[in-house]
Amino acid sequence: MKSSLTRIASACALVLGLCLPADAFIVVLGNDLAHDCYMMAKAGINTEESVATCDAALQNAPLAPHDRAGTFVNRGAIKIAMGRITAAMEDYNRGIAIKADLADAYIDRAGAFIYEKKFPEAMADVNHGIELGPTYLFVGYYNRAVAEQLTGDFKNAYLDYKKTLELEPKFKPAADPIKDFVITRAAQEAVPPG
Repeated sequence: MKSSLTRIASACALVLGLCLPADAFIVVLGNDLAHDCYMMAKAGINTEESVATCDAALQNAPLAPHDRAGTFVNRGAIKIAMGRITAAMEDYNRGIAIKADLADAYIDRAGAFIYEKKFPEAMADVNHGIELGPTYLFVGYYNRAVAEQLTGDFKNAYLDYKKTLELEPKFKPAADPIKDFVITRAAQEAVPPG
């Protein structure tokens, strides 16, 4: 039974690509470069040029602590989209070190932990981020659903995908996997997709 759940979770993540974590972004109103970094992260412009813009913002301009922390987190979101998980994790950690109450930073770092298959750490971060009140609350519930699904906690994964869609009805990354769940009346449990 356990191995079939693992195969289902692995298939979900690797074959279908439906269970990838999402990123939240930190609104940065500071200097032009820091704001450009935010806009590039939000728009999904995940290039070396985007990383260089974030680098320049961090190196060349005075930033308020929120904007400096946010720029690290936004650069991390760009790096994780480029497949640079370790570098993204370093940026998330730096952002959190500057501003420990930056909820979206925990949500994003949870996504990096999911990529690293460090699910207990992912759950701790996403739960903390949700408690702090992130800007993009739906991303928190979505990332938690992904971690739950990949660890075989299908009932809670289903509930968190559902909550994600309540908060952001057109969020396709949550809408797609929820269609594959089967709810059984007798047990009131979500049955694994498959």
